[in-house]
Amino acid sequence: MIKVRLATVNDVEQLSNCEIAIFESLRGMLPDSYVDSEIRNLRRPESVQRMRNWIQNPNGLILLAEDDDGKTIGVALGTLKKDGVAHLGFLGVIPNHRRRGFGSRLLRQFIAEAGKRVAHKVFLFTAPSLHPAIQLYVKEGFVPEGFLKNHYHHQDFIIYSKFIHSR
Repeated sequence: MIKVRLATVNDVEQLSNCEIAIFESLRGMLPDSYVDSEIRNLRRPESVQRMRNWIQNPNGLILLAEDDDGKTIGVALGTLKKDGVAHLGFLGVIPNHRRRGFGSRLLRQFIAEAGKRVAHKVFLFTAPSLHPAIQLYVKEGFVPEGFLKNHYHHQDFIIYSKFIHSR
């Protein structure tokens, strides 16, 4: 049984390894230069401390999915902004656990946790080439709000959002 929970500082190493494995699996869907840059950043020593700080920050929101053996198989990383908007910065599941609903569970839990912390909206950026991610976001009620041409790593991105509380 997969469990989704808030991350703790004790999870940092597994979170980092999971994120690296997810980025490795995106080769062919994203340019190698993008993937290599993200992995290089995750392997830097200061990345571990940055993750610890993020977990300890009351505006940080990091969830993980773990299998029966306690191994991290998925992650959702985000930030709650002061204006009541939550930014989902990264969502992924390692390849051998994809297409089984774990990404959906992470996303739903992220939305629920953001709502508990009084966010009224969740937004994210995704590359147009990440078709499974887009399918997930649309299935969960996200709508495209904008297109960012030649943005991060010179890639195009789509902004998706979902309102979680109405006025």
